[in-house]
Amino acid sequence: MPLRRVKGKLLKGNAMGKHPVLRRHLPETYRLKTHVFKRMIKRYPTVFIKPDKGSQGKGIVRLQHCSNREIKISWNLQHMKVKERSAWQELKKRLRPKTTYLIQQGLPLAKYKHRRIDVRVYMQKPKSKWLISGKVVRVGAPGRFVTNYHQGGQPKTIESVMNSIAKNQREEVKRAIRYLEEISLIAAEVLDQNFPGIRQLGMDIAVDRNGRIWIIEANTNPGFLLFKKLKDKTMYHRIVGRRRYIFSKYR
Repeated sequence: MPLRRVKGKLLKGNAMGKHPVLRRHLPETYRLKTHVFKRMIKRYPTVFIKPDKGSQGKGIVRLQHCSNREIKISWNLQHMKVKERSAWQELKKRLRPKTTYLIQQGLPLAKYKHRRIDVRVYMQKPKSKWLISGKVVRVGAPGRFVTNYHQGGQPKTIESVMNSIAKNQREEVKRAIRYLEEISLIAAEVLDQNFPGIRQLGMDIAVDRNGRIWIIEANTNPGFLLFKKLKDKTMYHRIVGRRRYIFSKYR
């Protein structure tokens, strides 16, 4: 079967949401519509608006509740405050026409040196089994609410960041990393069953302040250059080697 890519975030999210374990690790996410926006903006302190088929952190808008019934709308490095009743109209001015967007629950994420972080788990299926080829923490650039490499995000080893956050509770960190890997592999199997032909996945996973793991997104054409930025190139070379095999055998 030829190599397959699946673009829609909602399509993949809905597939994972049918699994009883994965369902608990998915933030509330819907296709953006007027009535859905109004419901979500009342339910959560923060929500994110994302293009359903976007990539590299482009086109994402954040909305946060402030005092005096105001909403702070942030995009790129810009922001503005509006009255809650005007938020929908102001948001629409910043969205591309004829583009499907989703609205996603914002999460109280753990931070590393006051910066947003998430974990990229790079998985590949060169033969019959899904393998974790690499995992890395993406540390967002100062002032950014996205962590993507193309938006200034920097890679750090997962062990160094999680030990720092967990105050060097090494056994707890090891358990957390094992569980993160377990969730990623379950997600890979579920997506593989729903979309036969995918052989590479970049799972973007967040950890909140309580240590809970959240699946933010699953990418079927994941970038891997951030692994090259690490001092230890082992994961990068492993990914590249398996990519070559996959593209030579299944393209």
